[in-house]
Amino acid sequence: MTLVVACSGGSDDTTDSETMSASGVSIDPTIDPSAGSSSSTADDDDDDDDNMTTTDTTAGGATPCGSDEDCADAPEGPHCCGPDKAGSCFNGEGFCWTDPDICGEYDAQTPVLVPPNVMLVLDKSGSMFNQDNFWDHDLDDMDDDGFNDLDPMMAATPKQSRWKSLHGVVTQIVSTFNDSMHLGAQLFPSKDGVAVLGPQACVVNDQPEAAVAPNNAMTILNVIPPAGDLSGAGGTPAEKGITSAVNHLNGIELAENQENYVILITDGAANCSVSAMDDAALLDYDENLVPTIAAAAAQPGETSIKTYVVGVDIKDEVDANNINPFQVLNDAALAGGVPKDDPVEKFYNATNQIELQEALDGIIGQVLDCTIPIEGGVPPNTKPVLEIDGMTYEDPIDIADCGSMDGWAFVDDSMTEIELCGALCSAYQVLGTIEMTFKCTIQG
Repeated sequence: MTLVVACSGGSDDTTDSETMSASGVSIDPTIDPSAGSSSSTADDDDDDDDNMTTTDTTAGGATPCGSDEDCADAPEGPHCCGPDKAGSCFNGEGFCWTDPDICGEYDAQTPVLVPPNVMLVLDKSGSMFNQDNFWDHDLDDMDDDGFNDLDPMMAATPKQSRWKSLHGVVTQIVSTFNDSMHLGAQLFPSKDGVAVLGPQACVVNDQPEAAVAPNNAMTILNVIPPAGDLSGAGGTPAEKGITSAVNHLNGIELAENQENYVILITDGAANCSVSAMDDAALLDYDENLVPTIAAAAAQPGETSIKTYVVGVDIKDEVDANNINPFQVLNDAALAGGVPKDDPVEKFYNATNQIELQEALDGIIGQVLDCTIPIEGGVPPNTKPVLEIDGMTYEDPIDIADCGSMDGWAFVDDSMTEIELCGALCSAYQVLGTIEMTFKCTIQG
């Protein structure tokens, strides 16, 4: 991000009798900005304009000037401030002492939002499509009588497959964040998975269906089954899906400060273990899943791949294979290094499409960081002004209010980091860039 200091004068708190200070330099605001020298007197009024600029200095040591050429030795190069170039040389710190309207300007670099690499690892097992598992995705028929709970004279919307809900949420996520994340998609099993007791139920592509790439929304939506598809089948080879996704992410050269993430979305405990001794054992819980996720998270430094775990209508009870999917997904979430902040539920469990959307939105909110560093801190006697998507935010809010208000706050008293809050953070996460201007808080 390029930070532009484009300062305008004016401090409501300054009187003619006050002496202002910037970077240890005292300025007397009673000096006429166009006078050129603090040593000028009333007798100078009779002098020619050519005598306006002298070899003396103004209060504060700024060099008077009448043209840019007079400032050839200024730290930032030729720049004479003031109306009609009758002011002082730009001092290289963002200020022109004698001009109330122009502070000068400079560029400072701070990181833009670095797009993370995010692999969506999506459960395409038969249970995601099976009509027996259709759910009240929009919660309009809580009593399950077929009528809208708010209007008993109106039929409730038909229940739909878990896959259709997942497809809707994935569509929203990849479309909204297409510019700010590098996204990819991995199915488990692949589209070749079939409903048999054997290896064909557990096939997973060695390479993701959609490799991680920028502006990848349409590719992802074209390679996963359509929303209304009811033909999906197969087991739940989650570990194979994670392995393929991790191998792919490990093959990407990371940019500076770029990170890799996996979002695993599944409606049950993993099976189809590569360690299964026979076809019947493919139905058993795959104990390789948690170590595989943990190993990816434990990779050193920026190569670490953290995994968020999202459950689709997971029950906290033992299933027919004597496995509690709630517990094993808790274990997977802890291994992934980014568990949900909840004393009981460590993965994000969704019992309808509304909760599924909220879970993904919350995860994306963590993946896309809204903290902006200010290299060197805020320049003296200026304040940051942030603008994004046509909205301007001038004054900071308290960091304690960041969770409930729109705007920005200094992270701490050092003023070297800004936290974007509420709608400002959301806009930044979608657009991936923001304009920051430092505005002068004193007169020149």
